[in-house]
Formats: sequence, C-alpha cells, structure tokens
Amino acid sequence: MQKLVDYRSNVYSQFGEDGIIERIFETIGTKSKLCVEFGAWDGFHMANTANLWTKSWRGVLIEGNQRRYKRLLKNVSEYNCSCICAFVQSSGDSTLEALLDKEGVTEQIDLLSIDIDGNDYYIFESLKTIRPRVVVCEHNPTIPAEIDLVAAENNYFGCSVSALVRVGESKGYKLVAVTETNSFFVLNEYEELFAEYETRLEKIKNDRYVTYFITSYSGEYVLSKTDLAYGASFPYKGKLIGEHTRISFHSTLLRPVYDLIRKAKDFVREQLK
Repeated sequence: MQKLVDYRSNVYSQFGEDGIIERIFETIGTKSKLCVEFGAWDGFHMANTANLWTKSWRGVLIEGNQRRYKRLLKNVSEYNCSCICAFVQSSGDSTLEALLDKEGVTEQIDLLSIDIDGNDYYIFESLKTIRPRVVVCEHNPTIPAEIDLVAAENNYFGCSVSALVRVGESKGYKLVAVTETNSFFVLNEYEELFAEYETRLEKIKNDRYVTYFITSYSGEYVLSKTDLAYGASFPYKGKLIGEHTRISFHSTLLRPVYDLIRKAKDFVREQLK
C-alpha cells in the first residue's frame, strides 16, 4: 500500500515535505490558496510553504527573531506575502488566532505549518476558531512515535507524534503522513480521499532518529547508535507529561560495589537453574 511519503521531494523543505504537501492538495484540492507558517526564519530556510507562495499562493509568515525577520521581509518582498514579527503563544495577545485577526485574515487557511522547536503541541492545542484544511506540525524525532509524551509548555523539548495525534483527533483531524520531523494532518472530512494510502501510525512512523537504550542481563548498558540527532549532555530536568521514566547513571567510584552485586545476582541465578 502506498504512502504519502513516497511522493516526498524538496524544493525548500528539509525532509521531502514539499512533495507530500503537493500530493495532499492534488488529492483534496485547494480553496483559498492561503498558507500560514511560523517560525518562518528567512522565508526559505527549510520552509514548508515557500514552494507554495513562490507560485500562486498567498503566504502569511510569522517570525519572532528580529534578525531573521529583516531577512524575511527582504526575501519575500516580490511575493504575495504578509509578514508578522511575533513569537506565537498559546494564550494572551499573541495567539495565532489573535495575530491573524489583527492581520485581517478571515478566509479558511488551506495550509498551516507549525515549527517552533518546543511549543508546537500547545499552539496546535490552542486553536479554537480557525480550522486549517491541512496542518503540518513539528514533533521531536528522538521520541518513539507510538509513545504519548509532551514536555510542559515553554520547554525546548517538544512532543511525540502520538501526542500530536491525540490533540489532532480532539480537533477533528486525521494523521495522514509522517516525515522525520513533521506530522501531517487533514480535516476528518477528507479522510476517505486518502483511503488508497497507508495512514496507520505504526506503518508510517519514521524511526530514523530514535536511539535505543540496551542493557545486558546485569544492567550494563549501551546505545544503539552514536550519531544522536541533538547530541547528549545532561539528564532532562523539566516536567514531562506521558510515558517516561528518569534514570541515574552510577558513578564510576561505585563500580566495584555494582560488580559485587552483579556477581551475587549471577551466583543466585546459577543456583536456581
């Protein structure tokens, strides 16, 4: 059974999102040809909408970093784009809906792209009045897709695909595709149009950046790979909501003690055979 990721291709996107988006709109058609993206960087950097507004679409591009925003204004000056300098929040005066209202955006959005490295889940969850036909939302690619996990708001951590699926379903959206870092949703009313595609999470998940923690029978551990997507520094101290546990890495000064414990366990195990 074919998958939407079979159509992946990059013009400006990072992991083939341009091709997937093109195929989605070939399937459901366009209405407003309005796309909204944040954080937009300079408009082109790993963008999910640039391949649209450089053609016949209208873009609303939101970027909070002043330096990037200045480059954004320059880069899109010849296109049908509106630019907003703001950091989108899940509440208050800088919600996506409040910012779009100030910009005078009233028509239904064909495509919304959320990519802010952390609060993506909470922005998606905060949508109340707008119903984009397609939503592309970033997830943390190091979290196994099937685990429902999200960090507390305002942490540089992100969420899993399953967490996005949960909030998407609560708002009437169906997951249809997953790349390394983005999850693609369409309104439930279009679900039947994707019957020819595999859309089950367990079949379309992307584990490229998932690392396994492997132990011996005595608890000694290794990792399944060394090329970690974001490296490794210290145990995460922030609040997490969902399936997880915290572990402590024992000091090498205590290694002789743990060796004795391991040998004792091995002895008992042998006696029980």
